[in-house]
Amino acid sequence: MPEPDFIGRSGELVTQEMIQWYEDKSGKKVYPAQIERLLIDLMAYREVLVRIGIQEAAKQCLVAYAREPMLDYLGELVGVTRLEASNARVQLRFFVDEVAPEDIILPAGTQISDTGGKFIFNTVADAVIKQGETESIVLAESDEPGIVFNDIAVGQLTVLLSNVSAHDVQVTNTGTSSGAIDRETDDRLRLRIRLAPESFTTAGSYGAYRYHVMSASPKIVDVGITSPVPGTVNLFPLLDDGLPDDGILSLVNEVCSGERVRPLCDTVEVKAPTVFDYQINARITYYSSADPFTLESEIQAAAKRYAQDRSAFLGKDLVPSQLVAFLSVVGVYKVDLIGFDHRILKDNEWARCTKITVAMVGPEHG
Repeated sequence: MPEPDFIGRSGELVTQEMIQWYEDKSGKKVYPAQIERLLIDLMAYREVLVRIGIQEAAKQCLVAYAREPMLDYLGELVGVTRLEASNARVQLRFFVDEVAPEDIILPAGTQISDTGGKFIFNTVADAVIKQGETESIVLAESDEPGIVFNDIAVGQLTVLLSNVSAHDVQVTNTGTSSGAIDRETDDRLRLRIRLAPESFTTAGSYGAYRYHVMSASPKIVDVGITSPVPGTVNLFPLLDDGLPDDGILSLVNEVCSGERVRPLCDTVEVKAPTVFDYQINARITYYSSADPFTLESEIQAAAKRYAQDRSAFLGKDLVPSQLVAFLSVVGVYKVDLIGFDHRILKDNEWARCTKITVAMVGPEHG
């Protein structure tokens, strides 16, 4: 729907109304160079600013246009709150070269970082290398929330910042950090507010399951929902960066299996979407007036945009004519696709482009 007009904001109309009012009250004609006209222009300008403020304030009462914090207040009306950022977690291994002559205790809160000091993690429990042993495994959490702390590779956290032990204790991360999320954006919160009324039912509707899955994590951008047999509901969450890991699948399963969410007769199964891999292989004939080198980079960028568009949500069909339209940038005479067939994807399928090849065949005078 178009943006509603709560109040007129035309500067010309406001100015004319003020001029007419002044002329009616004073009985004098107002001309452009008069001091009265300059004052009227100033007052009209200020009134238009006020009217714009009124318009923007009124829009904050509508979910479609509201921004933080007004959007959060609208969410409260339907029981929806913004999902906050969370910290990443990673498994650490504290070790010594020789067996410990006594228990070596590194208390909870011990800090570890990478060599550059950019990523700092704190242990969530005591790490105890027991007498006669050489290592202890413990979880650590990033000192700040945010997805920047995800995907820290194995062996990257090796600097012990707060070693309170007299022993030469070393540390390394044995897994890749994960689990951090950024604070939910306005657009995503707006989507959940619109879905919220679906959650009021406990009949297991499509919209209700979609709402609860989207509420599990702000990283989830889409969800496929199928019911292959009566009483079974399959949920396929998709993340903003691709396929979900086991942690997200477990989280969604926990959220959607609660007794206040899942109907008693439903069996909920949470799975990763089915991946459909494809390649873009295009042979380009171009106009002789076009620069083939510049054109090739533009076509490569267009192909990447198409691939990103297809992977943004689940069930996005692969249509050759749509791809040709994407690749037909200014200067392209003809696009020939190799091995790219029309494919209708299911609700739980995710299109993933594995390779983009653009071959510049030659020019045409056209």
